[in-house]
Amino acid sequence: MTVVLVFLTLMVAVVGWRIARDTGARRVDVLAHEAILLFDADSPAGAPREPLAVADAEKVFRGLAAVPMDLPRDDDFVPVEVRRVTFSKRPAASLRFLYAGDAYLLVVSARDRLLGNGFPSAFPEGSFVSGERGGKSFVLWDREGASCILVSDVDVTQAFDLVRRLFT
Repeated sequence: MTVVLVFLTLMVAVVGWRIARDTGARRVDVLAHEAILLFDADSPAGAPREPLAVADAEKVFRGLAAVPMDLPRDDDFVPVEVRRVTFSKRPAASLRFLYAGDAYLLVVSARDRLLGNGFPSAFPEGSFVSGERGGKSFVLWDREGASCILVSDVDVTQAFDLVRRLFT
């Protein structure tokens, strides 16, 4: 009888762990897919595609994201568009920018908007999830009360390095 109970307990624990693990993977897939769709979408009709001043873009981005985030002051960093988007059924801020000629999209949402109040970070501080879907690379991370995802056509290692150097 004890052997059967131990076996059943282990089986339930393994099944629970696999469900929890698979749920996290599905959630990342959904977030990555949604961010890639935003990256592939063009700007609204008639929206200007001229570079923005970094200070102006930062001011608008901070207001929309509702989180403190400094944009890089690097000569290779060229903000193109800042706007409010719906990401994971929540309000978020998106920033299209060029870095060394490559196009990127950064989407930032206040953590409590994505997970609800009182929930822990989706990823432990300092953790990143990166990957490639449909020829696009993405990096997903949490910082300073916000969930962030960067999407680009560049190689995932290049996107990850850009996040590490400019946004963490």
